[in-house]
Amino acid sequence: MTLTVKLPEDLERDFEIHCKLRRLTKSEVVTKLLAQYLALQAPKKTAHQIAKEVGLLQGFDGPPDLAENRKRYLSAALRAKHSS
Repeated sequence: MTLTVKLPEDLERDFEIHCKLRRLTKSEVVTKLLAQYLALQAPKKTAHQIAKEVGLLQGFDGPPDLAENRKRYLSAALRAKHSS
């Protein structure tokens, strides 16, 4: 990919000096800096992701359809509680 960037004269001069002193191409410097910048901007892990990775989140032992049939399960549990 070719990229064209407009730089202020003083920054362009400093950039050229930097590249010459370190015997690097402008492409090498820009590529390295862009990769570093993007790595710093990458989304950080959420608390949920970290907890899952370290094993703080456990599986659920209830019925697999609890969300869809919660009223039925609640009614059955209340009937069982009050009938005993």
